[in-house]
Amino acid sequence: MEADQQAPRYRTIWLVLSFAIMIFGSTLVGVHAWVDQVAKRYGATVETTRERVHSNRLIVDLPRHRHKPWNAPIEEAMYVDYDDVPQVMREALLTSEDSWFFYHPGFNPIAIGKALLSQFGDDPRGGSTITQQIAKQVYVGSRRDFKRKFDELAIALWLEWHFTKRELLEIYFNTPFMGHNTKGLEAAARYYFGYSFKRERAQSVAFTPDIAASLAVTIKNPTSGNPTKPRNMVEARRLLLVMGIQPQVLTEKAVADAKLPRRFARHAFAKDRRLSDQFGSARDLAVERLDEKLRGREARKASLDVVTFYSSETQLYLETAIEKYYPPIRRAGYDRLTAVVVNNASGGVEAIVAPPGASLYPGSTVKPLLSLCAIVEKGWTAQTRVDDSPFGIPPVQNGDRRYLGRISLEQALAASRNPPFVRMMRTFGRGCANDVLTRIDTKFRFSGAKDRSLALGAEPVKLMNLLDAYVTVATCGRVSNGPLILKEARDRGTQAVVLVEKAEALPRNAGLTTAFGTLHAMLQATTGPIGTANGSRFVNDVAAKTGTSDDNRQITLITFTKAYTVLVSAAASDTGKLKRHLSSHVLVKMVRNLNANIHGSKDPGPLGCGPGMEVAGR
Repeated sequence: MEADQQAPRYRTIWLVLSFAIMIFGSTLVGVHAWVDQVAKRYGATVETTRERVHSNRLIVDLPRHRHKPWNAPIEEAMYVDYDDVPQVMREALLTSEDSWFFYHPGFNPIAIGKALLSQFGDDPRGGSTITQQIAKQVYVGSRRDFKRKFDELAIALWLEWHFTKRELLEIYFNTPFMGHNTKGLEAAARYYFGYSFKRERAQSVAFTPDIAASLAVTIKNPTSGNPTKPRNMVEARRLLLVMGIQPQVLTEKAVADAKLPRRFARHAFAKDRRLSDQFGSARDLAVERLDEKLRGREARKASLDVVTFYSSETQLYLETAIEKYYPPIRRAGYDRLTAVVVNNASGGVEAIVAPPGASLYPGSTVKPLLSLCAIVEKGWTAQTRVDDSPFGIPPVQNGDRRYLGRISLEQALAASRNPPFVRMMRTFGRGCANDVLTRIDTKFRFSGAKDRSLALGAEPVKLMNLLDAYVTVATCGRVSNGPLILKEARDRGTQAVVLVEKAEALPRNAGLTTAFGTLHAMLQATTGPIGTANGSRFVNDVAAKTGTSDDNRQITLITFTKAYTVLVSAAASDTGKLKRHLSSHVLVKMVRNLNANIHGSKDPGPLGCGPGMEVAGR
């Protein structure tokens, strides 16, 4: 009897539990669908997240910056790995920004509640977790409305589902704006303190808990609370005490001194050149390309978040090589330097010192492009015999005033002999070379002058057109639309993607592939004992071509490996002021130093156009 009376009660309990489970399950399904829908709207993927975190950020308003690109705000990024960041730095960030980071699912209801209450007091605070901050910085943007906050929450949940906590913390090390055009811990540490977290770099500054705290509190107020401001000193000291660490520099007496920042962050005050000053050429090129790509589109009127291929690390290596090796060249009268580094996997410009639309006198660097006609259309090989003998009126001369007679095409290219290539131009005509250049989808053309001048590179050409052709050759046609500078542009208001650029490969063509491989082999000989770029090899597989224009007004060296294409050129704005006429070989040490640094300890691998070479952009 008693059991019969209990039965309805149990049935009721089970019904309530079942209903609760159904409601909970439906809610989970609904939340998951909502998160996926928001993530899809913002184009959130694991690959996109990583790419944006690794990239520098440029804010462009074309109506204002089209003619004044130097006013476009910049955020310089230098990626740092999780393991390179000291434990005290990690703890300072977590204590300052999100002490529950390893325990919450992407949002913290308690922190949100406290943030809401604080809005009615004297010290309003934010309630965003580290994951929500990443969502804001990488995807959602900073527009002020409730819809953005809900989008931020959805993206935060999506991030938590697709990345581990360790991965998210590494992303956070590299995303926040840190003041003075720096983005992330590495760029900020270098700018304010002259310190690098990267293990392979020699350190002249010791990292301390005081520096860690100063960087951590900068995130809350990067403009008026960065390490160059007294406010930062006070906040950093307070954070150290919360962490249970006794400040060494930021003592109570010290932080009361308004001049402390000049001593504590003296690197920021002493440094004449900021990281963003080195971004200048890349920024100007990006704004010009953006204006060109968006012409006639409504997006041209919007304020844009722009991600570029530019790399602060590569640019610093370039600047270091210039500082070390360019002064004696400049003293000789070569007062204009042009330099570009292109990543052969992406086709992107990682470093540049040149104005948009720059031109140069290429000299013999055009000879490999002229040779494409003979190789592709006439069936020539590296061992085809050519005549290095007097030709034309007046006779075409070589730089050493000698002639070698019958030699191979490879030797003619490596030793940069002039008569064989003038003969080639006269025999086959510019049309043959330009037809092949059209087939490889490059903008470079032999046009507008006498054949002799064109064959010897005595007429100015567009820098980017010349590089376009060389990158196509270097990548065996896997990058046919380089050099690129823009990765992506997004409307800052809606975060809608308005422009994406990726490397594009040529259609497969056995004849062109064979020709590219032949040029690889011949240009490798240019870096050997008989070549004009002898000494360029920092690893075995380096191809190169030198170029010295008429009357030595401009000297150029182009090298490529499987990983990078590098161009460095020095010119005299007034040839009458040249104190010494230099050959392009003087650029070898600078370019070898640059190549060794940008490649690091990694061997880029063999040149050639066989199987196994990475396909750009895929």
